[in-house]
Amino acid sequence: MATDLKSQLSDLPGATELIQQRDGWWMSAPNLDVIETARFMLGLEGRLSTITAAALPGDETEVIYHYYFDHQVLNFKVTTQKNTLPSIGSILPAADWIEREIQDLYKVRFTGHPHPERLILPAQLEPGLFREPGGKQKR
Repeated sequence: MATDLKSQLSDLPGATELIQQRDGWWMSAPNLDVIETARFMLGLEGRLSTITAAALPGDETEVIYHYYFDHQVLNFKVTTQKNTLPSIGSILPAADWIEREIQDLYKVRFTGHPHPERLILPAQLEPGLFREPGGKQKR
C-alpha cells in the first residue's frame, strides 16, 4: 500500500494504525468516523464489499466495513455506541440491505438510514436474534 494512502487513512477522524495481515489491511478503530471513511473510499473509487458484525458484551456490537481498493482489502473495525452507528447507505447504496440485515440480527440502529424498515426478520420476532445466547428469542 502506498505510504500516501496510509497517511491519508490515518488522518480520518477516529483512525488508528493500519496493519497488514494475511487477509488484507486492518484498522481496529472503535470510534472511527464511518461517514468520513465512506466518503473517502468513494472518492478513491473504492468498493464496499460487505459489512459484518459480532455481538460484544454490554449490548454493543463490533461492525466491520470491508472495502476493496487497488487489488487490496481494507477492513475497518468499529464499535457501536449505545448500539448505534450512522448509516453510510446514502453515501454508498450497497450498504442499504447490509445495514438492514445487521439491524435485524444485532439490533444495531443505523441513524439516518434511507430505508430503516426490516429486511429479513418477520414481524413476530424481535430484532437482535444474534444477540441472544444460542440465537434464542424471548417470547
